[in-house]
Amino acid sequence: MTSSPLHTPDRPAVDDAIVVSADALFTAEGVSAVDLDRVALEARVTAAQLRHAYPSKQKLVVAAFRYRHQDWMGGLRTAESALQDPRDQILTVFSYLETCFADASFRGCAFINGYGELGRLDSVMRDLADAHLREVEQHVAVLCATAGLPSHLADALTLLVQGAQVEAAIHGTVQPARSARTAAAMLMSVYENSADTGF
Repeated sequence: MTSSPLHTPDRPAVDDAIVVSADALFTAEGVSAVDLDRVALEARVTAAQLRHAYPSKQKLVVAAFRYRHQDWMGGLRTAESALQDPRDQILTVFSYLETCFADASFRGCAFINGYGELGRLDSVMRDLADAHLREVEQHVAVLCATAGLPSHLADALTLLVQGAQVEAAIHGTVQPARSARTAAAMLMSVYENSADTGF
């Protein structure tokens, strides 16, 4: 079985500061605009320490995007864990998005942005973005299955998730999360009503 490109190996504590700082800078400015010296300064480590941990910029980019994926998915699962009804958990995906959009540091989905910046030329970035989106899709599909909703509904809900992130980044507002949540609730109600009437 092939390991996911998003698998995060254990790392020393000093690496955490480097990865978190790199993630923040890449999110704010894009990958190409940030050099390793900037990351070292932000992380309060020496350039030698950073290069010992991450000998190339690509290795640091991979670590930062793995961190971003784990942080995002962890926040989503925490938000869902407060609820018992799987339908409420599905809608919480969009409430979680609204929380993300309200954060002043939000610049859109890091993986969509990373793919747009590098993915057409960099197969590593392309694989990271693909793996992230696939895991989000699989997560929503599991929620739908648990709720007794058809699998193809998960595809539509995932499109709402990704579209909301793009629109929120461009317009600088949380409204896309609310609109997507309303659309998700309407889609779910269609299938619930169909089940109740036997159609």
